Amino acid sequence: MKKVFIQYNCIAHYRTRIFELLSHSKSTEFTIIADNEPDIPFLKTFGESESRFIRTKYSKNYKLNLPKLPEIYFQPKTIYYIIRERPDCLISLGTIYSLTSWASLLTAKLLGIPCIIWGHGLLEEEKGLKWFMRKAFYNLADAQLLYGNYAKNLLIDKGFAEEKLFVVYNSLDFDSQVEIEKSITPEQIERFKAENNISFASKLLVFTGRLQPVKKLDQLIKTTALLNENGVDTHLAFIGDGQLREFLEQLATDNKIRDKVHFLGASYDEAFIGLVFKASDLCIIPSGAGLTIMHAMVYGTPVLLSDNLAQHFPEWEAVEEGKTGFYYKTDDIIDMVNKAKEVLQSDKKSNIRQNCLKVIQEKYNPYVQEKVFEAAVNSVTEKI
Repeated sequence: MKKVFIQYNCIAHYRTRIFELLSHSKSTEFTIIADNEPDIPFLKTFGESESRFIRTKYSKNYKLNLPKLPEIYFQPKTIYYIIRERPDCLISLGTIYSLTSWASLLTAKLLGIPCIIWGHGLLEEEKGLKWFMRKAFYNLADAQLLYGNYAKNLLIDKGFAEEKLFVVYNSLDFDSQVEIEKSITPEQIERFKAENNISFASKLLVFTGRLQPVKKLDQLIKTTALLNENGVDTHLAFIGDGQLREFLEQLATDNKIRDKVHFLGASYDEAFIGLVFKASDLCIIPSGAGLTIMHAMVYGTPVLLSDNLAQHFPEWEAVEEGKTGFYYKTDDIIDMVNKAKEVLQSDKKSNIRQNCLKVIQEKYNPYVQEKVFEAAVNSVTEKI
């Protein structure tokens, strides 16, 4: 049985299912090397006390903060594990800001261990020093696992071999979400709305994630206010917490819609999150759209994104105009309002819901990911 190490900063809660599947592989022994603590604020991580098995090795993650640079990470014990145990393959976190990744890849190369990078690849065309560094980093690997086809095509255009680029997509806890989606009843949705003073006929927008300035969440407040001014009785629900909460609460008050904006707080209760998504008519993500897209779509909720794709993560590819979601002109509140109004008043919601579920079932789930992981590992180890 092949032995494969996956180097990661930590095991975020949303990675639990894919790592669990890999840990139960019958053909490959996958081990996740990670810290137990989160690498960013407000992130829940997998705990050893949970009744789910993930094969892990502990490696503390140290952070280095330098002026004008993102946080740099280093997990020195990872290098020790690679040298001591000599795995058949190394899968490394695909960020140039991880000293662990650079050191792990170089160590593996010296030891003759095949390497795979797992990450975004490219979100947009790059040039200059940043691309020089990224290209050098990617060239250390024998293959790459990418979250989307857009990144794959950009790298092919940059001269990387297509057969070394594997699109693994992304996923959440698909199995539990499917069961929850099936279990939610109209009565539960009606009760949730009643508890939050949302009438049955009212429309509901939703956003889930950390409440940060980079997310441009003030645009959601303004859009909700304008929809109501235009005769569309609309409420807005935030699932999440963060530094922007007080500002958004005051903004809702200033726009005279405080009673229509619901701050539901941070939650990792999938049954509750699923209920809110299924009760919602539209999920709007002005900036930084990623796994929230998958979260909305698995419950059949369409997504509205800004059309500046470089502001989003690779999951934007799942949003197909008119089929699984919609796009509006970036930072254009009027266009956001018009698109939202069009969706909220559409009679094609059932078709969109089915399209959303189909995309998740065909691409964005851990079972698809598991097969791609196995294929990538086989491709680099067969040459040994």
